[in-house]
Amino acid sequence: MSATIEQFQLRFARLSRREKLMVTGALILSLWGVWDSVFYQPLSKQQQSVITEISTVQKQLEAQLQIAKQLENLGRKDVNSDARQQLSQLQQSASSLKAQLSQGGKKFVPAQSMASALRDLLKQHGNLKLIKLETLPASGFGNKADEPIWVYRHAMLITLQGDYFSTLNYLKALETLPWRIHWDSIAYQVKDYPLAETQIQVYTLSFEQDLLGV
Repeated sequence: MSATIEQFQLRFARLSRREKLMVTGALILSLWGVWDSVFYQPLSKQQQSVITEISTVQKQLEAQLQIAKQLENLGRKDVNSDARQQLSQLQQSASSLKAQLSQGGKKFVPAQSMASALRDLLKQHGNLKLIKLETLPASGFGNKADEPIWVYRHAMLITLQGDYFSTLNYLKALETLPWRIHWDSIAYQVKDYPLAETQIQVYTLSFEQDLLGV
């Protein structure tokens, strides 16, 4: 295998600058094709499933919140045990829905722990070097301006240096973690082949608007 690589490097070195650019471009396109078909498309479907799951729970929570408000207003006018009992049941149901979402499949990683989780995972991929880890502002997840926020989206921008396959393995490893950590954008730029600089925006979801630890 090493002899084949050395032979390729010798042939590549003999090429003109224009030919090197053409070969590099063809290689990048081929790698992107593998990335897209084997990894990116299946991952996109998985992320869409998570979004659908959270959206369903959000709608249930919002519907119960409206009923709870109506019962609370009714209780001010005519306090009775039935209204209070129904309100208590709705509040318990809302808490149960949150617990169900947190415990189902993968758990939400605490926002303060995401940076540590990313760094610990990076230590297992010695061919990658961390260039920068930047915290992005938290935002409501899937909410309209006039709707209450149930779930917060906490994002980070991580910049890595390494070869293509090491970067690909890192992204795959993210999906094997016991928490819900996803990535939704990536910028891959070859600096000194085979080394490249990669910017990945990753995010986790939380019921709390906590600041991310860096």
